[in-house]
Amino acid sequence: MKKMILSIAIVAAGLAYFYIFFIDGTYRTPVQAIEKARKLDEPIEVVQEQKKGNGEVVFYLRYIHQHSPSPVISVDYTSRDLMGWRWVTGGGHTLMESDEAMAEQERLDAQWSVQWVPGEDETPFPLLFGAVVNPDIASVTVTDAKTATTETVEMIDAGKDLRIWYLFVDESLGTDFTLHALSAEGDVLSTQQLNGKPLHTGTMAREDILK
Repeated sequence: MKKMILSIAIVAAGLAYFYIFFIDGTYRTPVQAIEKARKLDEPIEVVQEQKKGNGEVVFYLRYIHQHSPSPVISVDYTSRDLMGWRWVTGGGHTLMESDEAMAEQERLDAQWSVQWVPGEDETPFPLLFGAVVNPDIASVTVTDAKTATTETVEMIDAGKDLRIWYLFVDESLGTDFTLHALSAEGDVLSTQQLNGKPLHTGTMAREDILK
């Protein structure tokens, strides 16, 4: 009897260990992993899922308040193992409100955003990303201070008058970048600077990073 009780206890301990370290925190899809990690009550609005390495980068919109019209522009990385998907890291922000009382340049500067998501082991980050709500902005370029190399970001349609842009960055370049919002003719409409600030520029009303 004692041997049977001991065997049962060992099996139970093994199952508990397996659950804690291999099943708990894993989910059937990347979206489920994100919703559980962020403890979201409402489903997220997926804009794009992009496979990277052994996981996925998910660009999506979520809403902090039920009646808020302004979404949180978000990106997260989830990894996959034998048991399912796990949330790893990511972040998000909202755009500043703009109104007619602002000067023209101030209003334009508030109609696109920039956020830096730091790199972590076994993730495709660092990442620069943000949103554009001004249709006059046709593209965004990023120039790093270290090599003076300029790249044009990728753009994703995310709904009426909203686009998400992103650029995966080599961590060796640091966090010193100049970003330009350009018109269809290539004219610079707005400029933002990221000078060693690991998270964001001043155009964002709210940002959050989960670790």
